[in-house]
Amino acid sequence: MESIRAICFDLDNTLWDVLPPLRRAERIMYEFVKDRYPKIAANLTIEAMRAARERVPIDHPHMRHDFSFHRLQALRDHARTYGYPESLAEEVFEVFIGERSRVELYDEVLPALERLRRKYRLFSASNGNADLNRIGLAHMFERSVCAREVGAAKPDAIVFHKVIESTGLEPAQVLFVGDDPEHDVEGARRAGMQPVWINRTEAPWPAQYAPPPHSVRSLNGLLALVGLGEVKA
Repeated sequence: MESIRAICFDLDNTLWDVLPPLRRAERIMYEFVKDRYPKIAANLTIEAMRAARERVPIDHPHMRHDFSFHRLQALRDHARTYGYPESLAEEVFEVFIGERSRVELYDEVLPALERLRRKYRLFSASNGNADLNRIGLAHMFERSVCAREVGAAKPDAIVFHKVIESTGLEPAQVLFVGDDPEHDVEGARRAGMQPVWINRTEAPWPAQYAPPPHSVRSLNGLLALVGLGEVKA
């Protein structure tokens, strides 16, 4: 690991479990809609609203990479359908994103990041729309990029290259740590970075891909991989 100068992290399901805050955010958003815009909730269940959002990237394939657009566009469509101003989309989305960003970090994440940033430059790259400022992690990373800002999503190499643009780093000097075999491991490998698969659930590796060069169960495993020991959660 002597050539490694930086570590880049995926966020969702790498530093926290994303499903609980997502589902909670959808429930709270729906209760807000029910209270403020009752005609929408009277006609659409939370499942129907979710299905409408999932149709947006089909109707707008050029925005497939932008999860915030998917939700905002679905909300704008609901506003038009049920006679509300389209401005409700931003209001409702603000409720959603506030709750979506109330994540519970895996136990070892904060102490591990603190130890890692003493030796390495840290970055993050995500396809999601979690707000690192609200989460309280923005200061940990020299740069954080998301698919919405880049105009493309992992595994597109442009996302990985955007992370280190104008930093003086070469891709081979960066470890990329993520949970998704295709988006994170294969994407980083094709972009020239050194991937580390974080496999917290002991899932089997997909047979269609070459095995990852490194696999860890947590950031404690990453610390051990780079020779920094472990931290107590």
